[in-house]
Amino acid sequence: MPVAACAQQTASQAPNAAPSTAQAGAPDQGAPAGQDIVVTGAKLGTGKGRATFELDKSDIADRPLGADITQSLIKAPGVKVSTGDARGGSFSFEVFLRGLNKEQIGFTVDGVPTGDTRFNGGSPPQRFIESSNVNSIVVSQSAGDIGAPSRFALGGFIDFRTDDPAKKFGVTLEGGLGEFKYTREYVRVDTGELEHGLSAYATFSHQYNDNWAGPNSRHSERDHAEFKVVKNFDSGSYLKARVAYNHQFDNDFNIVTLAQFQANPHDDGLHDTYTGIPNQDLLYGGTFGGERRDLLAYVNAGLKIGDHITITANPYYQTLHGYSLSYQNRSRVLSGGNPTAVTGYNATGGAIRPTLITTSNPNVVGGPADMRVTVRDRERYGSTGEIKISDLLPRNTFRFGIWYDGGTSIENRDFHPITSSTSLQYSRGLPTYTLYQRSATITTVELYAQDSIAIIPDVLRLDVGVTHFHINYKAKSPLEYSVQLNFSQNSPVQPKVSVSLKPIEHVEIFGGYAQNFSGIPEDAFLGSTAIVQPGSLQPLQSVNYDGGIRYSIGRFAVSAQAFHVHVKNAVGIVPNDPTVTDPVDIQRGNVATRAASIKGFSTNGFELTGLADFHWVDLYASYSYQRARYDDAVVGSRDRLNLASVGIIAGSDVRDIPRNTIFAQIGVKPFAGLRVEGNVSHVSSRVGGDITAPITFREVAIDRIPGYTVVGLSGRYALPTFGPLNGASIRLNVDNLFNEGYIASVTSATATATETGLPGRSLGRYFLGAPRTFTASLQIKF
Repeated sequence: MPVAACAQQTASQAPNAAPSTAQAGAPDQGAPAGQDIVVTGAKLGTGKGRATFELDKSDIADRPLGADITQSLIKAPGVKVSTGDARGGSFSFEVFLRGLNKEQIGFTVDGVPTGDTRFNGGSPPQRFIESSNVNSIVVSQSAGDIGAPSRFALGGFIDFRTDDPAKKFGVTLEGGLGEFKYTREYVRVDTGELEHGLSAYATFSHQYNDNWAGPNSRHSERDHAEFKVVKNFDSGSYLKARVAYNHQFDNDFNIVTLAQFQANPHDDGLHDTYTGIPNQDLLYGGTFGGERRDLLAYVNAGLKIGDHITITANPYYQTLHGYSLSYQNRSRVLSGGNPTAVTGYNATGGAIRPTLITTSNPNVVGGPADMRVTVRDRERYGSTGEIKISDLLPRNTFRFGIWYDGGTSIENRDFHPITSSTSLQYSRGLPTYTLYQRSATITTVELYAQDSIAIIPDVLRLDVGVTHFHINYKAKSPLEYSVQLNFSQNSPVQPKVSVSLKPIEHVEIFGGYAQNFSGIPEDAFLGSTAIVQPGSLQPLQSVNYDGGIRYSIGRFAVSAQAFHVHVKNAVGIVPNDPTVTDPVDIQRGNVATRAASIKGFSTNGFELTGLADFHWVDLYASYSYQRARYDDAVVGSRDRLNLASVGIIAGSDVRDIPRNTIFAQIGVKPFAGLRVEGNVSHVSSRVGGDITAPITFREVAIDRIPGYTVVGLSGRYALPTFGPLNGASIRLNVDNLFNEGYIASVTSATATATETGLPGRSLGRYFLGAPRTFTASLQIKF
């Protein structure tokens, strides 16, 4: 992570910039590969009243070309991120920030919200991003900007900022090869300036790799396209439009028990051979997978009126079409021949359906079996809008904004008969049984206002703001209940305050306080078979405090910051019938469930970060301490029982949150064009699961999973410019250099389930870390 000998802030990093408009300009695509321009202090949040960390193109370049963009977040203090493969993952993608999980963090691309990040029906941000087109990533570890648009953020916020088109015409080609049959092809065409201030680019990439845990039956394949056009006006106004399309299929990774990991840390328990015997084919890797088509289109518009007023608007439109597969070792047929038949509703509104005929002979070749196909469709639309008034009242910058977000998500679960005992084929026609047809329409309106006061210019600044949310929920599931839900929730007025003080040159003290509101998660409607009664689920709310000190001079910068996050309450998805004890049914989501409100948790911690650049060597290190604990409850109380029913022991550490994490790297530039880098990442032991018993919800034990230390090595060399070759570079990455076997993350899929195999452990909870992986990349620019 090389840094330049400059600690001043750039305009795009100005403290008052809204996330939707603060896009750093892209480096000229004609510049020699490997030439990085970085502002030292800005990396650690200089000028911001809250904890902030910025990753730039040099940080992204440390990963293989085309690698999942979220993997770059490992450098950010307070962030823990993991994917099942060294280059990415879908079901296996998990990220935590100061104790908050991926469904409690806000994600945006160029200030536009990407929505729910659930693997089963959500849209994680990497689906809308080509890593080669990202200019920077801004991580707000605390409350984020006052206008950050998210219905999920209870604390941290992450904004991915894409390149603007180059000013000169150019073509960029990239290719990649690596272990497990990894291949990647990428092309980018920049038009250059078509007329004054107008330019565009288009990119396309194709990527493929086998799944390292099952290379003969599992793979991942992705096609990704992007288009962006920018018009900058002499007045400072701008108009930007971007479209991203992603088509992806992947057979992802299985989750394992701690005993399975200890027996073989490089085996996720699935096999590569289809036998035609249902009980054995439950563990055939080819039955795990899904396909997604994601589209995100948006406009970033800014109108500058005179010297004091700027109006911004960011309308967007998003769609998702996809399905996931899960093999079933039995056959289900709804009698009467109509898979969606409902004959009536009972007195409580529950659906009355024809008899479900289940046939099972799972230990013989050709025994009856189904493919469960869960179809998901989503349409989202909305816009942010803001007016910023600067210095009309001296030393004051006012911001008034609104965010509107609407849309509908649909999820259907169908069962299709397996039609062959020699290959994995299933009937693509009418299903024999449809378990549910759920839909949820959620509309969000956020209003906010802020005054940023330069009490003493360039010395003391105070930001004071408030936000308010109104959220409307509509949901129905006619195959499960008759009620069509329609209710609303309003947040209290939520204050957000931050202060920045520069008492002496090079030193900055900062602090912030914020209240946050996220409403009821969509999974409460799409992931639950029971009716959500208005008033039965409380909206999620949190309180955040943080403060610290930064020191930046020339090529050296350090920061120290402390924080407190308290999530007041949460929502868990639990089985309706706790007597169901089949771990396969629980892990594969075949169990009737309901949503339940539970107590929350608190995280306290601190983070230390430092970086330096001595021309031929650069250094970076961060250390984070976090103590995340579920709220305690009196033994025998209803609150404690409610927590145990969703797999939580009151007062215990939050699962998968290590108390100690370290990331350090050293980069060496022995001669012009060459950079060699080594890095080490350490995650300490942490809680893997709170073990509670079915039915009684007796607290049994707290399982801890071992910590790990992994080492990476990489190098990149920029070739000299020659003729039409305007820049070329080669890269080599070796992840997990010493082939460490480790548990990368705890899945959220079974996190709320009780343990069915007592006194042992039968429920899979853990994703394995990727083994040693080599990847080579080539970039050529014309």
